[in-house]
Amino acid sequence: MAEERVHIKTVRFGEITVASRLIITLPKGLLGFESGHRYVIIETPDSEPFKWLQSLDDPALAFVIVNPLAFFDDYRIDVHRRELDELSITDPAAVMTYVIVSVPDGGMSRMSANLQGPILVNTENSLAKQLVLVNGPYTTCHSLVEQVEKGAAGESSNTETKMTTG
Repeated sequence: MAEERVHIKTVRFGEITVASRLIITLPKGLLGFESGHRYVIIETPDSEPFKWLQSLDDPALAFVIVNPLAFFDDYRIDVHRRELDELSITDPAAVMTYVIVSVPDGGMSRMSANLQGPILVNTENSLAKQLVLVNGPYTTCHSLVEQVEKGAAGESSNTETKMTTG
């Protein structure tokens, strides 16, 4: 049986076709973009370790995302049981963690990551949620260039993202 495929029109990538199983659902949307619920992650070889979180609901809406461990090897998040339950997460190893990257008009040298608002994706059911981490060490603007200059870039495996339940 052939895998179901979905055709998507995007502003940035033109028309693309993706397997329907790759569609990620964010029931509450992203902060500031609550009306968009369906996304797909687009990987391009020339942009690694960065990826694109492309909206299926708005062809013009796409975010640059990255696994935070690619730059911040000590990145840890506390995830409450209710948030795990919302995504039906039973195995933390099945969770991919991404953060949104901002590239301001100043260009790549001013690129930053929002470590305060990670996006968790349950790879077993494609449900996702953006968290808002409060009372922690993270902000919405952590310089990626400074991390590279410090030589602090870590592994790109999401399986090492630290999650604790509380």
